[in-house]
Amino acid sequence: MSEPVHAMPAPAPIPAPLDFPIEWPAPEMAMAFWVQDRMHMPNPSSPMSSWLAEQFAAGFTSGLGSYGVPLGVQTTRLNTYFYMAIGPTVPPEMMPELMEKAAPNLMAGVGNFWQRWESEWLPELKRGWAEFSALDYPKLSDQELLAFVARARNLYERAWHIHFELLVPAMLGTSTFQDVYAGLFPDKSELDAYRLLQGFDSMSLEAGRKLWELSRVAKADATVRVLLDSTSARDVPAALERSAEGRAFLTRVNEYTAFYGRRSETVQELDSPSWTEDPSPVIDNIKAYIGQGDDPAVAHQKLATERERHVAAARAAIANQPAEVRGQFEGLLAAGQSFTRVMEDHNFWIDQRSLHEVRHLCLDIGRRLQERGQIRAAADVFMFRMEEATSLLTSPSTDGKTTVGERRAEMAWWAKISAPPVAGTDYGPPPPEDPIAKAIGRFFGAPPTAAPTRTEVTGNAGSPGKVTGIARVILTIADAGRLGEGEILVTPTTAPPWTPFFATAAAVVTETGGVLSHCAIVAREYGIPAVVGAAGVTAIVKDGARIEVDGDKGVVRMLS
Repeated sequence: MSEPVHAMPAPAPIPAPLDFPIEWPAPEMAMAFWVQDRMHMPNPSSPMSSWLAEQFAAGFTSGLGSYGVPLGVQTTRLNTYFYMAIGPTVPPEMMPELMEKAAPNLMAGVGNFWQRWESEWLPELKRGWAEFSALDYPKLSDQELLAFVARARNLYERAWHIHFELLVPAMLGTSTFQDVYAGLFPDKSELDAYRLLQGFDSMSLEAGRKLWELSRVAKADATVRVLLDSTSARDVPAALERSAEGRAFLTRVNEYTAFYGRRSETVQELDSPSWTEDPSPVIDNIKAYIGQGDDPAVAHQKLATERERHVAAARAAIANQPAEVRGQFEGLLAAGQSFTRVMEDHNFWIDQRSLHEVRHLCLDIGRRLQERGQIRAAADVFMFRMEEATSLLTSPSTDGKTTVGERRAEMAWWAKISAPPVAGTDYGPPPPEDPIAKAIGRFFGAPPTAAPTRTEVTGNAGSPGKVTGIARVILTIADAGRLGEGEILVTPTTAPPWTPFFATAAAVVTETGGVLSHCAIVAREYGIPAVVGAAGVTAIVKDGARIEVDGDKGVVRMLS
């Protein structure tokens, strides 16, 4: 393991809470600054997911390295929770010089990441996922399956290399656009800059649009509509099988999930079923859309029209600025607009698709172990790291059931404990002039400016507007069917699979994220207010309470 360094003056050990004692896998790890990633992995993670995260870290590090950025990433599992540390890979005194050398590479990336995504990276990813799809796992011998595990790991790591070679300049360009816009228009709010970046299509919006189309089919078919109204989402597929009309509609649902359903609630947890296995979120969205009269695509087109108006006004306002100022504005504007699209598209093709494919590879290993009596269920395979699972596969007489029971019990125990947001050693904030750190901060969000109270929770402004309504506190996507039209979605975090629910919600509030987070971007694309990074909001807001969401100020107020 490389030396963990996040070298800032006066490092200070971070005391672990009494109910969360930390036993470091290696003593030197305590010298890194570790962050519990509540946005992507808020709950205890499985051992297999911890193994997978190490490949993510390798791709993250090499992706940064492609620009000469001397930063590395480490991941670890502390008391079953996922933690990540980002720090220099060189002695601290070398950082300024190397970052200066990397700057031209990064700015070149800002100018061409979208072109490379469309012409180079996305085709490569599609070829990689086609390798998975072409396999008939049951027909593979154990030896053939084990050989593909190594190939799968390389494909996954490569996908995450692309992820960060793509997103670092994309996020940097958008963050810099916000700064340049603020300098040119000091009387405008922070969120005004993003009005020039809205109204672009993406895979997330496309997936929601296709669900809307399915809802229109269901609404027009009396048999299907009555069945959907009277049946729980989990029981709908079986109920649809009982009639010709139902089977025809189920075929369309299955066609949808075959392409858009290779995703789950998380982007890092393997022990979470994809929509292809449990289409309940698909059914819940269709049921919610049936009662709505406004096509989300119409509202989105209005956003695009509004965007062009704001862009034209901005260009007119800076028409007398020097050519280099206008050129910088146009270049960063193009980068920011591309970021809006690629932020969702990359998640569909990298985060979600890679997790789906590796999950099903693991499940085939689990199926073999289950058939041999080594574990009780195929999904128990996620209680092992990959090297442990493959070792079981090559040792048919070894029983893994006791280990599975112990590890599931361990995860259940720690799920009752709140993991501290940071651990290890604190080196203070990064230099304020560090553009990468600023961009990352705008993605994950700044810490709340005030502690939550019984009447108000402060977060980050995510999407403009102010809405008053009924709060629906939803902790998992499996429960999202409770969200009624016009209610306010309050949840710990959202990933792209939550996107279709934004068409039902009047506003959204999350405990994680900043202005560049998925939730904030999609809320702006749906034209609804959002407060993100509102720590503690799911504990303070009561389900069914009346609240006010002020997306411009980043404040949630309790009204009843």
